[in-house]
Amino acid sequence: MTPTQSATGAPGIPWTALASFLPHLVWAGIVVWLLVWIGREPIVSLFGRIQKLGFAGVAIEFKEALEKAAASRGAEVSSVDLGRASRRLARDVKLIQGARLLWIDDNPHNNREEIALFEAAGARVETQTTTEGARENLNRRMPDVILSDIARGEDQKAGLRFADEVAADGKAPPIIFYVGAAAKPLPISAFGLTDRPDELVHLVLDALARHRE
Repeated sequence: MTPTQSATGAPGIPWTALASFLPHLVWAGIVVWLLVWIGREPIVSLFGRIQKLGFAGVAIEFKEALEKAAASRGAEVSSVDLGRASRRLARDVKLIQGARLLWIDDNPHNNREEIALFEAAGARVETQTTTEGARENLNRRMPDVILSDIARGEDQKAGLRFADEVAADGKAPPIIFYVGAAAKPLPISAFGLTDRPDELVHLVLDALARHRE
């Protein structure tokens, strides 16, 4: 005789199966009671506030990371600008999650804070220190955005030549130059150029938005 049959062989009540659903039924009952007692709109408003608090917490973490990046570069960036960039990164985090960033710089340690920031936001950052290494990386897998220095070792225009090389491919990803001191005019092969971490965030998000259209 199975647990779901009576002594006469007729199907019985599956008490064991029902018992496993009991906690779910209790919670469903509590939610219904709350909706009746408090009302739907206050509960929806509460969840909205919780989501905003979560967003604010993420934005604060991003701002702290940007402050570290600015300090490590000796860049003077206002709290307003840092806050604007951190809030945008928190708001558009789905845009950067899973994005592949190729960062070419012969001194990658100088970008450690910025790399940590983008990885914390969900991007995958690969670093290369030479043009040859960058070419090999591109042959293996095309990134969504390339970040690059301009001067590399004794070659003061290594980044510019590589950018022209990449730009010759119509399907190449956008290139952003991140340098010690921004100079004008903007190289024709570049999507953007900056020496500030907050501006770098905006440029990367702009490039991703355009690249993924």
